[in-house]
Amino acid sequence: MTRREFLKGTQSKKDVIPIIRKEKCTGCGLCAMDCPTKALTIFQSEKEETYQLLFRYDVCNACGLCEKSCPEQCLQLKQGPEMDGTEKEAKVIFEDKISKCIECGIPLFPQAMINRLKLKILGIEDIPWPFDLCPSCRIKIQFERERVGKARHQDRLILRNK
Repeated sequence: MTRREFLKGTQSKKDVIPIIRKEKCTGCGLCAMDCPTKALTIFQSEKEETYQLLFRYDVCNACGLCEKSCPEQCLQLKQGPEMDGTEKEAKVIFEDKISKCIECGIPLFPQAMINRLKLKILGIEDIPWPFDLCPSCRIKIQFERERVGKARHQDRLILRNK
């Protein structure tokens, strides 16, 4: 038995379940990345084009790191029903559609993240931000716009000089 297994066995496990306020969650996945026991995991289904956050009760030790790492403060561990420890099936606690780049089609982020960013950025200023483009396509389109802009400028200079 390793030291980690021993310590895990001696810790009293609380019967908790994660509660997510779906209207605030962006699906960033930080809670799953910071979960030391991998009780929270991310699953992406390319076939169904969905993003899911899954919870496994049987490996959760109720440490609370998931709550602390949530930037939107939309995840809370609540006292749940007493479990016998035999529940090994992962439960979907958050699900969203995956957005794709409109140029190349690669998956980007959960749609909730884009909606939240639009509210934050566009609520302050009216900036035409390309949320529906991947970084590569965003740069490519920016260079194309600059090239077209320079060509128009050169055309104007030629017309003036005639």
